[in-house]
Amino acid sequence: MTERIVLGLGGTVDYELQWDAQAFQELVDAHGIRLAELEDSPCSRADGEREIVLTVLRSMRQSRGCECYVADKRALLAFAGRFAYEVTLGGTCVRAALAMERIGVASTVHLVSINDDVRRLLPPAVEWVCSAEADSLDPHVIVQYPAGAAVRLVDGEVTARRPNRVIAVNDAPNERLRLSPELPRVLASAQAVLISGFNTMKSAAELRARLAELEAALAAVPPGAVVVYEDAGFHDDAMREVVLEVIPRLVDLHSLNEDEAQQYLGRAVDLEDAAQVTAMMVELHRRLGAPAVMVHTSRYAAVIGERAELFRDAAAAGCLMASTRFLHGDRYGAAEYAAVGRAPRDEAGARLAAAPEPAEAGVMIAPGFAVSTASPTTIGLGDAFIGGVAAHLARAL
Repeated sequence: MTERIVLGLGGTVDYELQWDAQAFQELVDAHGIRLAELEDSPCSRADGEREIVLTVLRSMRQSRGCECYVADKRALLAFAGRFAYEVTLGGTCVRAALAMERIGVASTVHLVSINDDVRRLLPPAVEWVCSAEADSLDPHVIVQYPAGAAVRLVDGEVTARRPNRVIAVNDAPNERLRLSPELPRVLASAQAVLISGFNTMKSAAELRARLAELEAALAAVPPGAVVVYEDAGFHDDAMREVVLEVIPRLVDLHSLNEDEAQQYLGRAVDLEDAAQVTAMMVELHRRLGAPAVMVHTSRYAAVIGERAELFRDAAAAGCLMASTRFLHGDRYGAAEYAAVGRAPRDEAGARLAAAPEPAEAGVMIAPGFAVSTASPTTIGLGDAFIGGVAAHLARAL
């Protein structure tokens, strides 16, 4: 492929836990968890195993995926050791690159850590630069539960209404997010650039320094290239505001999922109501300050702002990539991707695309695809989505 796509800023090694209802139930029983403890939002910090379990239960009860920092790394690894798991590569930039590689699109990723798992699992079509000076391993532990998963508590039961995931991490290299001196060189030939990964940083001063370094590096990007910022679940929500001091002037598009969108708004949104979705997009565009804003959900993506039609078309490609991963996990190629593209569009997304309220406010809707499976993949759907967006942008420009 001739496209030049650069994706950053940090990759990870992931332990994808296989959902084991009995093993998880034993953990819940051992910690004596009660319904009242699940009233809080899924936490951004867990001190040990009990808090990890609570975070998963809150996620299940509230139908919200989340990411949390685990202060005790030994407790995190011990929790992972209670389940069977697969070692994979993660981080938004890496999963986006892997999604594109499966349909024949090459890219370059910027990493902040390196080890034998990364060297073994990154395919040749994904080039990389890295800021690390030595090998390190700080796995992200991902709990993926299915719809209908039921867990007994001391005084009740929790049942997951839809599949989702919780990511538990303790990853020093991604907390610092050092940039490689090679980054400006690879950016100099980029057509599409993805920026992500600030969500794990904990120092406002270090984050501001990193943003300044990034701004200098992005000066190498050719005119006409598109720069996209993909939001995430922040370990410290105060860091969101630090990012918003700089990111709006560096990027063409600010992309985020429905959970992150509602976090910024401070309220729940009926994502199938045309008036509420329209109000959400208008408010986010004003709040985030980027030239264009995209919100991707499990059923559609919505876009507002400059070059909305271009980004709507890119969002449609993102929905296709995410739906393909939802159905096939890591086991797909160009044939499976093409087959999903022939599936009918999601009914809720199609209704919103045809509704007058979004169109009148300049909001464009890309409906998702109506696909279903008894064993869905929920890890990395947003990453696959943004990979589809980047691949489309590189081709379209």
